Amino acid sequence: MSVRILSFIFFLSLCTVYSVAQDELLLNEIMAYNRGSILDIDEDPSDWIELYNASPSAINLKDYTISDSNTSWEFPDFAFAPNTYLVIYASDKDKIDGGEFHTNFKLDKEGEEIIIRNPNGDIVQRISFPSLGVDESYARSPVEIDDWNVSTQATPGQENILIVDEEDLYFINSTQANGFYPKGLDLSLLDILPGDIVYYTLDGSLPNTDSRLYTPIEGIRIDEAVSGDIADISTSDEWESPEPGFQKASVLRAVAYRGQMKVSQVLSQTFWLSPNPHSLPIISLVGEERDFFDDDSGIYVKGNAENYFQEGPEWERPIHASFFDTEGELLMEQSAGVRLGGARTRLEPQKTIRLFARTSYGNSHFEYPFWGEDYGDQFKRITLRTLDVGPWGRASIMDDLIHQIIDGELNTDYVRRNFVVVYLNGVYWGIHSMREHNNQHFVERKYNVPADEVIIARGKVNERAETNVFDELVNDIFLMDLRDSISFNEVASRLDVEQYADYIITNLAFSNRDWPHNNVEYWSSDSFDGKIRFIVNDLDATMLVHNDERLDLFITDQAVRLERDKWVRVLIFLQKLLERPEYRTYFNRRLNELLYTTFAPDRTLGITTSIAGISQIL
Repeated sequence: MSVRILSFIFFLSLCTVYSVAQDELLLNEIMAYNRGSILDIDEDPSDWIELYNASPSAINLKDYTISDSNTSWEFPDFAFAPNTYLVIYASDKDKIDGGEFHTNFKLDKEGEEIIIRNPNGDIVQRISFPSLGVDESYARSPVEIDDWNVSTQATPGQENILIVDEEDLYFINSTQANGFYPKGLDLSLLDILPGDIVYYTLDGSLPNTDSRLYTPIEGIRIDEAVSGDIADISTSDEWESPEPGFQKASVLRAVAYRGQMKVSQVLSQTFWLSPNPHSLPIISLVGEERDFFDDDSGIYVKGNAENYFQEGPEWERPIHASFFDTEGELLMEQSAGVRLGGARTRLEPQKTIRLFARTSYGNSHFEYPFWGEDYGDQFKRITLRTLDVGPWGRASIMDDLIHQIIDGELNTDYVRRNFVVVYLNGVYWGIHSMREHNNQHFVERKYNVPADEVIIARGKVNERAETNVFDELVNDIFLMDLRDSISFNEVASRLDVEQYADYIITNLAFSNRDWPHNNVEYWSSDSFDGKIRFIVNDLDATMLVHNDERLDLFITDQAVRLERDKWVRVLIFLQKLLERPEYRTYFNRRLNELLYTTFAPDRTLGITTSIAGISQIL
């Protein structure tokens, strides 16, 4: 029976009215970000609050009120039948229509308080719900009256599903490994507990009790790839329909239920029904289609609120990530969070994707030496950076090229990277540059400094303080004469002057046109040595104009023209340091050393040719 019909029946109820104890009229379920659970009478996905009458008799709700943190709504004369559920739409429509109740307020998806008061103004129920994602509800346990949990299986107008804590969910497995099966494959599911029922999908969506039923006798036959329809969804004003014949895979997702309760982790597998056509590693991302492409909640589309520019935890979505080597062998897989990254590239058809390892998804790190054993094997964040870089599109491989040139050669901070093929829900999604995200966790891993004790800033002053170590040194160095050893040593105790030289030379040597007014990044930590260190970052706009970033632009009065904002003052360090003869000699020697070795044509051309070979398949 539909929620609308149930509400109408309640509205017409003529049951005898009794007084109610505080624990008999219950808030039962709350949804503050409804997109697909139910629609109201106007066909709108209004948010909703569900009540349950736990008493043996009807409750007359006349003069009862329900309120959020700011606004109160009064119930009409209505007999709420015993042992039944009532859905109230928090729609801000303030009406009663077709048996539906609509409050004069909406819910805050970031979380707030819901209160029910009786006609005397006494609080009958009070619940504070947390931040909720799309179609997540905050639901009372049907067993423990005071036990509330976030649920991905809303049940408006019905008994709530008993929720098992994520850490208590067991794992089901498959008889076949992820990978390439040119002739198709048959598989069975393993480790299913007796009495549990398994449901599965083959399109990347999360399975539920309405999905395909798994039977051990029949097993699962995989002989068809996903439809690939998501490739035809516009992701940008510059989007163009892909050429036919792009690669697709088959995606299996399976989960075990015990009655209406999910009791296992979701098994996610990717299978290609062809030989491996790629010469690069592969990352398969599997998640809910609406999390990427829905107009209200999809992170990859413009949508109703320029979705692809939205940031923060509320725009993080769950994903399952699998990493394969060039031979198609599965090397790592785990659940994670996904958000978009980048700035202007969010407007491009292909966008930068960031993956987040969190204990809430099962693993606190991505554990695999993606960039070599010497670089580490535990990473908190991974960036899949688009090569579609807007105004610098002609130089889409420059950032990766220069990082390859400096890898292992310079005394400066940078992140390693390599090219990978990305699949999204079984659909070929192009080649991306895979690298560790250069944030406080990168510093933590490299320097063994606790991440929460690292200050890292990009492009604008760290908002946690009015001034920071960068500002303070800029202010102080203006007044210093660095020919004086005491002053120079003071600066060297606050700035890694040798690392700074390599950082400056790299940006100058490759003529970075999007710097220093942009893409400046530094870090410091009192738990290490407190010194400022710069991170080589975002070199897309390089090697375009050979004489645009001449050294004399940055060490003479002409540098004044670059004082467009405080971040250009990174050059003040160079101008002042070069006042000291010893540092000027060091800088000149280091500049020539790099130009004739690390940056020499006979070395860089070989690296360029190698990367250009990869670019032929972009």
